[in-house]
Amino acid sequence: MTMIKRDPSFELKKHLSSNWANDDAFLTAVFNALSFSFPKGEKFFMNSVRAFKDKVCTEMSEEIRMFCIQEATHTREHIKYNKLLCELKGYDFEELESIYVKALEKSYTDKVDDKIRLAITTAMEHITATMGTSILMGKLLKSDNPVVDMWKWHSLEEVEHKTVAHDVYKAINGSNKVLRIVMKLALIDMGHNTIRVAIKMLRHDKQFWKLSTFKSMFKFFFSKNGALRVNYADYKSFFDKDFNPETHGSNLDLTPWKERFGSNQFV
Repeated sequence: MTMIKRDPSFELKKHLSSNWANDDAFLTAVFNALSFSFPKGEKFFMNSVRAFKDKVCTEMSEEIRMFCIQEATHTREHIKYNKLLCELKGYDFEELESIYVKALEKSYTDKVDDKIRLAITTAMEHITATMGTSILMGKLLKSDNPVVDMWKWHSLEEVEHKTVAHDVYKAINGSNKVLRIVMKLALIDMGHNTIRVAIKMLRHDKQFWKLSTFKSMFKFFFSKNGALRVNYADYKSFFDKDFNPETHGSNLDLTPWKERFGSNQFV
């Protein structure tokens, strides 16, 4: 899938302090919590694929370069997002980000080599591409505001480069068994840390003990239309013997989103 460099800018200040995601405090907190995972996470992803740029063909090396360009832009925009969110809401930036930093530290030990780090990235890229597909298909975010636009732009690029880490992993003969183990651990770790940060935000905002928050939480985890069940089949497909990220989510037409975010104009 073709990747291009985009340089968007989003006017977040008016909406970021509100329940911008479907007027739902819990869902908003989940997405805001996810945003804190990206700056350090994206850097990890970039480093893990760059480690093999000289061990793959020229075409794949170019894909790695474009992957890193897109991920670097995501990092930049989510740093802005996170700092503004803390400024508007009074959150402790370092406290929230540190939860993800400590989780990543486990991947920088002598017991974890470059190939396993690439496996982690491959798993996480499937998670983000799956979530991105759901967002672009209107399954998760119903609101229409600049914050949602930012998530849709990010989603578009996650879908565009969804095959890169997987292709590199296959090119270096990465183990499918290791990949599946890593995916299970990544899902647990990411889910735990994201909910932990989201709850910290909700407690700070005095939203956690509200009935509406618990209803939203129940919907998120257990409802047929909740985020987990909506995406479950797509996450599970990763464990299929013939899994191919190129065909995963191929029924999604990206044309409207490429046109919408095709320029570098202020969004």
